[in-house]
Amino acid sequence: MLRILLLVSMLALIFSCAGTKPQADWSGTQYFHYARQLFDDEEYYDAANEFTVVVLRYAGTSVADSAQFYLAKSHFMMEEYLIAAVEYEKLINSMSRSPLVPEAQFELAESYFELSPRPSLDQEYTFKAIRAYQTFIEDYPTHPLKEKAEKRISILRDKLADKAFENAEIYRKMRKYKAAIIYYDQVIENYYDSSWADKAMVGKIETYIEMEDFVMARKEVEKFRAQFPDSSENKTVDELVNEIPAEAENK
Repeated sequence: MLRILLLVSMLALIFSCAGTKPQADWSGTQYFHYARQLFDDEEYYDAANEFTVVVLRYAGTSVADSAQFYLAKSHFMMEEYLIAAVEYEKLINSMSRSPLVPEAQFELAESYFELSPRPSLDQEYTFKAIRAYQTFIEDYPTHPLKEKAEKRISILRDKLADKAFENAEIYRKMRKYKAAIIYYDQVIENYYDSSWADKAMVGKIETYIEMEDFVMARKEVEKFRAQFPDSSENKTVDELVNEIPAEAENK
């Protein structure tokens, strides 16, 4: 009796396993749920392969957009962000009526966000991420993810400000003062809401002092105090004022 029970249990297990494999007569919905189970089990590579099958074999069905979305998301979870971005764009451009398009637009921006490198490197993907987040906010202004998109843009803009500030500092150390001022101005004018704006104005003051253009240095000090009265850089500016000769005060 025990042997019979064991045999029945083994057969049930075998048939159960066999039942989880894709079948030739499966509908698009059945195949999608199979792929989704792989995704939920964090088997992202296998899930991506199966979602691809659904997208190709069941194009035009009710699960095609969901399969395309999770295909992109599978690549995202595997940290294949560039491929994920391409797949999200396919959903956005080819299935524009899908209710998943808003989330796909946000996830497209997230893919570029992950590709955005440290400030010293080329910022192509940083700009792409900002544009994608802005498109999301403009197209879906009441979406629950809007606030997160705005915070992401702030982080990315701060990174761009950091890069421009680094460029300014490099040129100042090389005594290429005009180039340094151009980059400091870029931070002040384009990224006025970043954490680098007050530092850029301090750098600009230092540059004019090194150029011995004390009149301009004094003007920048006045601008700084008007624009950043509560800045942590105020002490540094006070020290720099002591380097400006008295005759500049009179001028």
